[in-house]
Amino acid sequence: MKDNKTLKILGNLDVGVSCVMMVVLVVLTFVGVLMRYIMRSPITWQEEVQMLLFLWIVFLGGAGAFRAGSHIAIEIVVDALPKKIGGAIEKVDVLIQLLILGYLFWQEIMYYNQLLSAGRVTNLLRLPYGVAYFVVPVGGALMLISMAYSAYARYIRKSGKEEESV
Repeated sequence: MKDNKTLKILGNLDVGVSCVMMVVLVVLTFVGVLMRYIMRSPITWQEEVQMLLFLWIVFLGGAGAFRAGSHIAIEIVVDALPKKIGGAIEKVDVLIQLLILGYLFWQEIMYYNQLLSAGRVTNLLRLPYGVAYFVVPVGGALMLISMAYSAYARYIRKSGKEEESV
């Protein structure tokens, strides 16, 4: 029982980190506005940190959205079709999504390698771009794994349980 809870926590770690970063982003933005307009002393590094936080939130949160099936979908056409045809279209759709995510993951790896080889650093914080953009390939891998797991749970494991119960 404890192992299951630990796996659930680890499985949602990306969403938890993303939520914490979102809170930090909101607080930083609020404090930045106060500093700029009330104290007349803007935080010089604020914009750079906000951009990096937003990047990490998007890539980590995207994986959680794939896992939960929370991405926007227009299902009116599939719902209007007969059940067998709609189910087949949904499976083809999942396959296309996996192929696209695989391609994007490959491109993210290539982009990240370019960043590493350039050796550049951010303007104000002097943070290496390799560290700042590390979330790009990690988030892409998490999205691919989450989508594959979601498809497995929805179609393969579900069909196996139906066969067992018959």
